[in-house]
Amino acid sequence: MLTRIITALLGIPLLVFVLYKGGVFITFVLIAVTLVALWEFYNAFRKVDIFAFNAAGLLSSAVMICAAGIYPEGAAGNLTVVLVACTMACFIQMILQKKARLNDLGITLLGLIYISVLMSMMLMLYHLDNGRVFIWLVFVLAWFGDTLAYFIGITIGKHKLCPAISPKKSIEGSAAGLAGSISGSVMFGYVAWRLFGIDYKVVNMVLVGFAGGILAQLGDLTASLIKRHAGVKDYGNIMPGHGGVLDRFDSVLFVIPIVYYYIRYFAG
Repeated sequence: MLTRIITALLGIPLLVFVLYKGGVFITFVLIAVTLVALWEFYNAFRKVDIFAFNAAGLLSSAVMICAAGIYPEGAAGNLTVVLVACTMACFIQMILQKKARLNDLGITLLGLIYISVLMSMMLMLYHLDNGRVFIWLVFVLAWFGDTLAYFIGITIGKHKLCPAISPKKSIEGSAAGLAGSISGSVMFGYVAWRLFGIDYKVVNMVLVGFAGGILAQLGDLTASLIKRHAGVKDYGNIMPGHGGVLDRFDSVLFVIPIVYYYIRYFAG
């Protein structure tokens, strides 16, 4: 537990620095994070004899993030083009190899949608009005909920939430995690109002906190489901106490869209 806490505390200043620098720097950092997470995802399936088209997938991922950073307004169309191009490239490779690697293709595209598309939305969020402020809300919703769920779960958690998918998760921890996301959202809204003059409506922050908290836990359970299928405990070991990069961002990925659409249509 101590290792987990120390790693988390060291990561906070790094996140502050990246978001403070912003601009092109955040695009390059996000490319690196996404490529590592995607490689971890592809590598996990090797144990069940599924070998993704690594070159096509990783290259497509880098193009997606670059496109979202350079031209965020047209990112949705660009992402579609990249997915189609990646699919065609994989089919060409299958033809040359005279082998229909359809499972491999499925995992290649799933990784791009699950990781790269959602990560690219982080840059789309960043470039919205007040995006540099609200990008923090993504991490608040995911990590406040995850932290509270973890500590309450190991302390008083008795009733299993989804034992077939994640045996250690409890209903008590899940409820605490949802409460953490909601309270974190409300606190964030108040701070954003005080420091940046952003319109602060408690009901909106409660709603986005509730939706974000649910999606964060769904992202965590989705990652557990995938890892159980692939036969791995963690996606990697690059972050002591947390596993791989994807293990740390699994809940964040599902929160990004809700914050993006909240800012675009409700926060102004």
